[in-house]
Amino acid sequence: MSPARVPASRPHGGSLPSRPSSGIELALEERIDKDEVPMQHLKHSLERARTAGARTGRALAGPLRTRYPGFLFGLPLPAGEVPIFNYHEVTRAELETDLAYLRENGYATLCLDEFVRAARSRRRRRAVLLTFDDAWSSFWTVAYPLLREYRMRAELFAPTHWVDGNGPAGMFMTWDQVRECAASGFVEVESHAFRHALVHTSSQLAGFASPATRAATHFFNWPMRDGDGAAALGPPPVGTPIHHALPLLSATRRYVESTAAVRACRRLVEARGAAFFDSPAADTQLRACYDAANERHPGRWASEDELERERRREFDVSRERFCAELGYAPRYFAFPWMLGNDRSLELAARQGLEAVFGVGVDFRAARRPGLPVPVYGRYKSDWLRCLPGKGRVHALPVLAGKLRHLGTPDSLAH
Repeated sequence: MSPARVPASRPHGGSLPSRPSSGIELALEERIDKDEVPMQHLKHSLERARTAGARTGRALAGPLRTRYPGFLFGLPLPAGEVPIFNYHEVTRAELETDLAYLRENGYATLCLDEFVRAARSRRRRRAVLLTFDDAWSSFWTVAYPLLREYRMRAELFAPTHWVDGNGPAGMFMTWDQVRECAASGFVEVESHAFRHALVHTSSQLAGFASPATRAATHFFNWPMRDGDGAAALGPPPVGTPIHHALPLLSATRRYVESTAAVRACRRLVEARGAAFFDSPAADTQLRACYDAANERHPGRWASEDELERERRREFDVSRERFCAELGYAPRYFAFPWMLGNDRSLELAARQGLEAVFGVGVDFRAARRPGLPVPVYGRYKSDWLRCLPGKGRVHALPVLAGKLRHLGTPDSLAH
């Protein structure tokens, strides 16, 4: 899933404090300034081309795996189907148009319990489930007032780490705002995990944080980093090496980056100054710096026990924060980006969750027999006005708009 774009240039974490270069760092800079870079230039160019190709491949794979329902092409809804639509950040113009369409065409907006009953009964009714992920501040300023105005209901899936105030000021909702929504009768609040985190799943470099990649990469699309023993999230300091990544709850392994290599690359950028990334050789120099430091102090693979602890934290800490702030444990759970792997589904069942939600690429997985917990896929909100009704939108213009963006993925790693 690709959440709505958020400017990644807002401050989140700082650069390392200046200090004199160590002997190792001076040696690295000497290698970079002499003949090491020309010798490795071709190798690094090939690595960059392979990485760019992999990113584009991932961008193309999502739409190819997504389920496109018949109503997009003018067909009626199948008997008993209640579509689920997923929003992230919203504007008033976009959301009000959708809500007005639902009202004009007689669609009910269900709560989660009603949705689960309807999904089981397969009884025909004109209804939808509206879900909003991430607890962006726009839910409070835009979505919540509109839901009250239109007397419609929705589900808010909140990642507790960010509601706890760990993000940039004003980016996410506060617990006071979440509580007011939950008490209103128009909004149900359920879990969107603890940190909403990606983790590195490959030792292969995907690239480096630069002013350009920070500006182009969505806030959540930066993988969780070791951070000298404490997990660091959000946009990293420039120069930080980034590896290929997957959602934590979908990952079957985790690569823990070399702290020495991270420090060396950041120091190199600091030493060269603000104009460093203006040079076409910047990426090659960073890769040479990374290779030299990683050769001395390589990264490592997390043990299965370590990865299991991180998975459990996504459920356990979320539950603890819900109980402390809202007075109840979550009953439903929306996986960030995509459905979690089999182990994550087992953990969801052990938490007593009644159902979990994925995205458009997850409909096939949701129909697998023997799942430990009921699973439902969701459609992006773009499709809502393709529902049967007066003034419905044809899917082709929406699809054309999506195709225009396939070759420009907004993530180095994911």
